[in-house]
Amino acid sequence: MPNRTLALDVGGATLRAVLVERTLRSQQILGFYAAPRTDDLAADLRALTATHDLRWDEVISALPGDVVTHRVLTLPFHDRKRLDQTVPFELETQLPFELDAAVVDYQVLGRDGEAAIVLAAFAPKTAVREHLAALAAAGMDPRVLDLASLAAVNVVRLAETARNGHSAFVVLDRDRATIAVLTDGRLCGLRALSGGVGTNGDLELVTRDVRWSLLALAGDAALESLALWLGGDAADGPEVATTLAGALGITPQAVATLPLAGVPITLRRQQAAFAAPLGLALRESADAFHVDFRRGEFTYHREREALWRGLAAAGVLAFVAFVLMVTSFVLEGRRLSARRDAVRADIRSLFTAALPNVRTIVNEKAQLAAEIATLDKQRQLYGSLAPSAPRAIDLLKAVTLGVPSDVQLDVEELALDGETLRLRGSTRTYEGVEAVKRGLAARPEFRDVQAKDVRASVDGQRVDFRLQLAVARRDER
Repeated sequence: MPNRTLALDVGGATLRAVLVERTLRSQQILGFYAAPRTDDLAADLRALTATHDLRWDEVISALPGDVVTHRVLTLPFHDRKRLDQTVPFELETQLPFELDAAVVDYQVLGRDGEAAIVLAAFAPKTAVREHLAALAAAGMDPRVLDLASLAAVNVVRLAETARNGHSAFVVLDRDRATIAVLTDGRLCGLRALSGGVGTNGDLELVTRDVRWSLLALAGDAALESLALWLGGDAADGPEVATTLAGALGITPQAVATLPLAGVPITLRRQQAAFAAPLGLALRESADAFHVDFRRGEFTYHREREALWRGLAAAGVLAFVAFVLMVTSFVLEGRRLSARRDAVRADIRSLFTAALPNVRTIVNEKAQLAAEIATLDKQRQLYGSLAPSAPRAIDLLKAVTLGVPSDVQLDVEELALDGETLRLRGSTRTYEGVEAVKRGLAARPEFRDVQAKDVRASVDGQRVDFRLQLAVARRDER
């Protein structure tokens, strides 16, 4: 299912937003949106989203570069645990306040042998708290709180054509500026200026700061060797490019010409003005630069809360399923118990019908076998007086003698219909059914024995079956 993310840049004089839609395999920029900032950020955000009827699933935002301090550090190890422990203390000497009053995050930019090159950034907790409170007043809880000047560099970082050799990215807005230097796509230096092209209308002053920043960040690389990319809402001014080219000796290239995956051609001309929120929207790419100040007391909890709600719902469903299973088990047990009682009642009824003179009934099968044995003795004594038609007692005896002694047979129904005897019962195994069938088929009283409906019982403890026995006539025995 597509997920829509609203990326916000609220640090300048203009409120900017980028809406991106992601699936598991792709991402697509849906639009760029801007509105002038006032003193009421919450009202500005509500107006912007209402004017453009924006709908999103999550929000990500960024702190402006002038409230965040960052450094590129080289540490003689790359183990993640040691970096987690060391980076904050490497920055502690550069903080004008206690380390506990700042939120620190870092990103490993690359490795030099066993050493790790790290971009470390720290923001005052007061700035983080005020930013989150302003967005909360607009009904927004950003999942990520990045650094706007760092996010802007992703516009150049993610463009394949800008990843070879030495390159620089200058973002000139009316009220701020960002300068970044990259070597083969790796960030070598980053600086955020609090003044922009529109500050006192002094383009020359900003150009001078940009030049000195590039000289400091580029290191041994000559300015003339840099591929210079120009972005920002002031980049379209012809005097800006001309002034930079004259001061730096480099002809700037427009960011609007960079092909970025997920940005439609019709929207590329706005890439320069929306560099920060666009880079923020693209931060989920594998090679993107990013930090996140939502740590410690500012940790984003909505995903965890959603997870707990999901687990709670799953627990409720599991409990309901368990209750239903237990209820079904109890009801099935009662049904089987009622069926067993009914079968026992039928057996008792048949027994009392066959032997009405027996008053004490202990074991129907044993007592019936004993009675059959007694009647058989009488039949032997008075066999010459027996009629030619088979009698029920003879068939009962045949069934009793035909069932192997090592097979436990529970008879649930025994009925004689003309010359067909029907028997319904159960044994412990399928082999027991076959043994009963073979034993009865071997009796001369029956000329054809068929087993039907052989299947395991509901509780899986026995095998139910039906036998249909054709009674042999006296002259067929």
